[in-house]
Amino acid sequence: METAARVALRVPVFGWFLKDAIYGAPDAKYYFIANLVVCFAALVYFFGYPFLIIYALTATAVALVSLIILTASDMLRKGGDNEAAPKPVGRPTKR
Repeated sequence: METAARVALRVPVFGWFLKDAIYGAPDAKYYFIANLVVCFAALVYFFGYPFLIIYALTATAVALVSLIILTASDMLRKGGDNEAAPKPVGRPTKR
């Protein structure tokens, strides 16, 4: 994760804006969000409806993968099952 953050900060224009939002003035975060909204609106204006479709499909895929990663973290954990809850004891049946 640290490598991805370093790479994002080294992208020429985006990195400057991001670095200013993280380490700059307190109101720089709001300007960064406004810049993202303006860039998104410009992309919608230039590319139109196909851009919105591709954006929605990409966001859906990212959300689905993140849900899978979040819910499968216990399954992918290495090591023993030391912290597992004990099995519940069933009620005796009447015969």
